[in-house]
Parts: sequence; C-alpha cells; structure tokens
Amino acid sequence: MNRSRNEKSAGNDNPLEDPAFIEDAMRGLFESEAEFPIKVDGASTLPYASVLSEIRGKNEQLVLKLIRPLPHELMTGAVFRIIFPLDDRRYEAQITFLGREGYLQYLFGPPACLALTDRRSTNRFPFRPRENAYVTAQDGRIPALGVAGPLVNIGLGGFAMRLDRVLQLDDGMRIPVNTALFDRDKGFPRVRIQDLPRLPLLEWRGIVAHVTARGDEVILGFSFGELGENEARLLGDCLAFREKTLRGGTHVPGRTDGETSVAVAHDVRSELTGESALEEAELPTELSLELGPLLRMQRRSARILLCMAEGDLRKRTQDCLQANGFGRLECPSGLAELKQLIPAKGSQPAAAWVLVDLALAAGVDVEPLAGLRILERELGDLGKLPVAVICAEVDPALLMGLGDNFRILPYLAKDSEEHPTWTQAIQSISVF
Repeated sequence: MNRSRNEKSAGNDNPLEDPAFIEDAMRGLFESEAEFPIKVDGASTLPYASVLSEIRGKNEQLVLKLIRPLPHELMTGAVFRIIFPLDDRRYEAQITFLGREGYLQYLFGPPACLALTDRRSTNRFPFRPRENAYVTAQDGRIPALGVAGPLVNIGLGGFAMRLDRVLQLDDGMRIPVNTALFDRDKGFPRVRIQDLPRLPLLEWRGIVAHVTARGDEVILGFSFGELGENEARLLGDCLAFREKTLRGGTHVPGRTDGETSVAVAHDVRSELTGESALEEAELPTELSLELGPLLRMQRRSARILLCMAEGDLRKRTQDCLQANGFGRLECPSGLAELKQLIPAKGSQPAAAWVLVDLALAAGVDVEPLAGLRILERELGDLGKLPVAVICAEVDPALLMGLGDNFRILPYLAKDSEEHPTWTQAIQSISVF
C-alpha cells in the first residue's frame, strides 16, 4: 500500500507491516465470517461484497467468495483494495488477484501491510426527523427481531438510524432499547428506508457496523454490503439530489459548526421536475373511476367482508366500495362475527377481500404490530385469502414481517381527496 493512499484514506502515517500481526488479522477475519468490500484499486466501479472462505498454504493465500463474479477479462496481478472490520477497528489493505477457484471463488495473495482507517469510503448525508425518512429492519424470518426509527444519515456504503423501537415480530411486543441487543456484523436481511428524496422506498439487506449510545438516544449504523446495480443507481441519484439541496441550504442561526438547514420532505418533493413531477401530478385523487363492463360485472359479484364497528367511518368505507362497483358487502361488527363469515374450504365462495379495522384488536396501550398479531391469531389460518388491515395511521412497524396476503390501508378521509393507497388497492382487487 503506498504512503499517499494510506494518509488520505486512513489518516495514519505508520502502516502495520508486522507479518505476525497481519496473519492474526487474516485469521480473525476468517473466523468472524464477516462480509467486507473489495474493489479494483484506483477504479471507479462498484465494490464487490466478499467473505474470506479459506486461508491456504504456507504463503497464507486468501480464497474469497464473492456475491457476484469478477470480470472474465480480469488479468492475474490486478491489485484490489479491501476494507474490513476487526476488533472494533477497520483496516485497509491491498491484495493481488492470482486466479479463479470454484464458482464465485477467487484466489488472492495476502496483504503486505495494513493501515487503520476511520474514514468512510463514501460521503454520508444527514437527515433530520422532520424530513420523515424512516427505517424499518428485521434480522430474519418470523420469529425475528424488528427495529424502527428515523434515518440519521445515509451514503452509498450504508446508513445510520435512531433506534426508537425494538419489537419481537412473532408477537409484536416491544423490547427495551439496549445496545447489547446488537452485535457487530449481525445481518439484517430485510431493511426498508422510506421517503428519501426521489426514492420513496429502498429495500435491501444490511450488516450492523456499529451501535452507539448518545445520551438518551441509541444510534444503530448499518453497512449495505453490496448494493445491486439498480439500487446503487437509484440511491446515487437520490444522494446527488440531496447534495444539491445541501449546497443550496441556508445557515442556521446560532450554529457554529457550519451546519446547513435542509428543506422539509414536502419542500424537497416540490422541487421534482420532469417525469417524476408528471407522475405525481397525474396520481388519481378520487376513488370512483370509470369501469369497463367486464370489470363492473366482476366487482358487482365479488364478496367483500368489511369488519368495522358501526359508525361514520364504516359508512364512508361502505360508500367508497359501493361507488367503485362492489355491491356484495357483508359488514360484521366484531371479530367473532367475522370468523363465522369466513368460509371453510368448499362451503361457499371465498371472499374476494377481507377488510378489518385494527382498532378491533389493538387497545390504547398496544403496539400496532402486536394488534396485527392479535388479528392473525383471532382469524386463524386464512390461507391465501387477501386481507386489508385498516388503521388510523400506517405505522411503519406494521410493515415488518407483514404476510404476503396482508396489506395496510389508512382510514378514509372525510373529504373527497382520498389516500392514493386505497386507489391502488381497489384497482388491484381482482389480482390481489
């Protein structure tokens, strides 16, 4: 590793050249099974996610397993740069490509030296709670651990979130936020970041990079591992737009660190131009749409179960469904009555849609996700029966561990301008 690169990326004038230390570091990386990025040195291509799968022979050659293949035209002797975590530190090194092994496995020469690096390889852009960028993540299939909270910062390499809630996804119960719950390099196969500028939803996998207590707050940092090409492009466009808004921000009075203020999410979205603005302008606001004769017949005969307590809200929902051509409505007022209407296999035509109010299961002090789990237990095995859970506010935590046949809808507003989620749900009911 040359000295200038080490100074730039690691801020360290003394590369670690002790062979015994390097050997121990490689052994530690192998035993940790941690995923880390490798990249052709000096190239502008995306990094490759890799795992050290074997240390071979007296020369300590490294066998790396990659997520995607290296280019076939890659020549032996190509130099790669790696950055890997070990014992709460991050190290940078150079390794040399020696050849191909098995499927997605490649042989590299060991590093000659290591350098401590504390800088991220990509810029991070800050976000404030008022901008409404929100993160939910889960560490596996149910039963699993789910986390939720606002985005703190994000870059192409990863992001940090403020940890507001930790939930057990099998029952929806809340767990006290604690840094001890998260080990470094713990994988979260499903991470969702919502409402970024020009990127309403980014869903990928993440790896815990750090967890830090700051007073009463806990900050949880993730690395992305390797973003897919499409995800990297979309996030890159989002961050380029973010950088533009930061450069155009105004100074916050009373701050001494030069931090700039950023427009709230509504103001950022109002700056959208071109195709994105056209899509937003053409979004339908009324649920009653012109129907073709075949669709009109399908909707008129579709059996809909609407489970809500009697009142104005149920009346609005009924009127909405009838205005969109659904004439076969059954309206139980409670879960017990609803269970009687859900048919056993072969007894009567299955419902095309079941809509149920979350308030029937979730009390005042019950987490929304816990209320959803209560509904699932109360209704029993629904198979592939499509269910829409209606609630006052679509809590992002509800999206964690949501079944394939479930969707979440907000209460219908009193005025004529309805939520577009209802429009999409009603339009897709025949294939939901």
